[in-house]
Amino acid sequence: MIKTLTFLFLALLLTSCSSSDNKDTNSTIVKTADKIEKSATTEITSQKIAPKTQEVKKNILTIETLDGKEIHVNEVTGGLTFEEYKGKAVFVILFGYRCPPCLQEMPNLIALTEKKYPDLEILAIEVQGLNSDDLKEFKKRKGINYRLAVGSQNNQFINYIASRAQWQGSIPFFIAFNKKGEVKIIHVGALNSRQLDSVYSEID
Repeated sequence: MIKTLTFLFLALLLTSCSSSDNKDTNSTIVKTADKIEKSATTEITSQKIAPKTQEVKKNILTIETLDGKEIHVNEVTGGLTFEEYKGKAVFVILFGYRCPPCLQEMPNLIALTEKKYPDLEILAIEVQGLNSDDLKEFKKRKGINYRLAVGSQNNQFINYIASRAQWQGSIPFFIAFNKKGEVKIIHVGALNSRQLDSVYSEID
């Protein structure tokens, strides 16, 4: 069973790049999925910290998606809820168009979306500087079938994630919220298809 996770767990992973360039770098991860498969070269550790009680705050943020929709975000104990995605688990990914691990992960996210899980939404925010037109072209070229957003149009949300999840720019940066909005996984680095399936199957 996945353990409850707040925004304050830290460990190490070596499969990410910086949001400001496309070179692989050492990075930080935050995660607690007992059944995420570990590769032979990846050491994953986790620790449990009691979640702090938070007052529910409505509509603290708005995410503007590439297709012109708005997603209203609420702060809840242990995470965030997304008004337009009520009753669904939400995977949020910060990624870059020239980041090799991000490009490696994209086919796996596409494959997950093709399974058409009715209770899952994937939202990926591009943080290496593409504007709306360029991101639309990138989406078409890569055959991306999940929802995208332009980073420069969503700085408030990105800054919130940076402050709460201690994100320092390493990408891809993956956060899995369960149907209650609780953070279950925070992970830096590309996830393969089996790992994504494991996260989805274990999230509640």
